[in-house]
Amino acid sequence: MSDPSRHTATHPDQQPDATQSHALVDRAERILCDLDGCLISGSRVLPGAQAFVRRYASKLVLVSNNSTDTAETLSRRLAHMGLPVPEPRVILAGETALARARDTVASGEIRLLAGATMQERARKIGLRPASDRPEAIVLCRDATRPQLEAALPLLERGVPMIVANPDLTHPGEHGPVIETGALLALVKACVPHPNITLVGKPSAYLFHAALGSVPPAEAVMIGDNLETDIAGARALGIRAIHVSPSGLCALLPDLGQETDNASTEPLIAGV
Repeated sequence: MSDPSRHTATHPDQQPDATQSHALVDRAERILCDLDGCLISGSRVLPGAQAFVRRYASKLVLVSNNSTDTAETLSRRLAHMGLPVPEPRVILAGETALARARDTVASGEIRLLAGATMQERARKIGLRPASDRPEAIVLCRDATRPQLEAALPLLERGVPMIVANPDLTHPGEHGPVIETGALLALVKACVPHPNITLVGKPSAYLFHAALGSVPPAEAVMIGDNLETDIAGARALGIRAIHVSPSGLCALLPDLGQETDNASTEPLIAGV
């Protein structure tokens, strides 16, 4: 009997069809998967997501440009949505941006443009997120207008900024949601040439964290964004599967045969 994995796309830049996608996912040593637009949309669980998480739990790692949650808070919320992904298997752009700041700013003196969850996380890892003399700025999605305006003079003086991700939007349950990249565009309109480091997809930081010791050729990335999920994975030699708005069931049709309450569950309050 022939091995179906031998009939998968032979080049990382090719988009596999449904049969090839199924074989790629089944044989992968590690499955990297985006969150918004693949498993959830806002507080709505997408069709096939629960079955997918159950089936591939042992090798699944979420790789998300989320910069408002920590792995701890997001893992807890996902569990309430029927998507149990342990905290160590959740790799997020916001936390990675803070880790980058910790590793590059010895003093810990930074200016964090973000909400309460990320502020608490920054303090927990030894950063001083409200420094009057910051050596770096960190930009996340839920930065406020006062935070952004206070950062502009610092950027004009050349203080470097670590940006959680370049996404302009991400999929919400009612349509596009403003993302960190849109805030970055606003900043660039005010300070044309800021000193910027991008941490989230498509840069390599999140992918390397998710891979761990697994070689890129032994992993697969599933994502809905061609410019971040797919391009970023392929640049590292990771085979990638692009999920259309029809979701995981279109590429892995047998997921729909498993019990999955995603289409009938009420929305989870506060998610």
